[in-house]
Amino acid sequence: MRVGPVRARTVLAVGIGTIVAVFAVLLLHRGQRRSGSDLTPNGAFVASLGPGQQACQEGELLPADTAALRITIGTYGRLGPPVRLTVTGPHGETLTAGGLGAGWRQGVVQIPVAHVSSATEGARVCLLSAGPQPIALGGDLPDPGYRVEVAGRTIEGRLRYDYMRPGHESWLELLPTLVYRSTLAKSGLVRHWAWAGALLLMLAAAAVAVRTLVREEGS
Repeated sequence: MRVGPVRARTVLAVGIGTIVAVFAVLLLHRGQRRSGSDLTPNGAFVASLGPGQQACQEGELLPADTAALRITIGTYGRLGPPVRLTVTGPHGETLTAGGLGAGWRQGVVQIPVAHVSSATEGARVCLLSAGPQPIALGGDLPDPGYRVEVAGRTIEGRLRYDYMRPGHESWLELLPTLVYRSTLAKSGLVRHWAWAGALLLMLAAAAVAVRTLVREEGS
């Protein structure tokens, strides 16, 4: 049975409206966003820390607008001990630090740190366990080319760190930051207009698709 042009256009308009509404809901949804990640797989426990021991990892990119770090920590079923996290720069200067008191639960643990206003490459991240029981830190093992220093020994692996922005934001609020980051490592015309060009191309492609559908349904 052939669908009439009016009905076809109504169905098309409802479909497009639904897509726009869903996109708007996603764009306005508020949540805590990542400022960055070391993109390490998180499929194994890399290091076990005893009381007073720490794990240090070189070569981290500390992103701007970081207010917490996330890492998977196992506590062997017990409540978590106090932990202290310190991030230092290439020359040993402290970039940020923070920690958690005792009583947290194992899993993906978020450790608040002092807000970071500018990015630093080649940072060193150290996590210290200050409690009486051991903990295990998650990441990728083995991970050739990477090393984790634990209590005077070196492990061929890498810890998974996610860097978190402060507060809760919608993707719409985060859009200026995303646009700015899209200009990094680019120059000239590409640096300033690549994001706008990509957006215009997407809108043009959507317009062509809608126009084609309208023509086919109306013919």
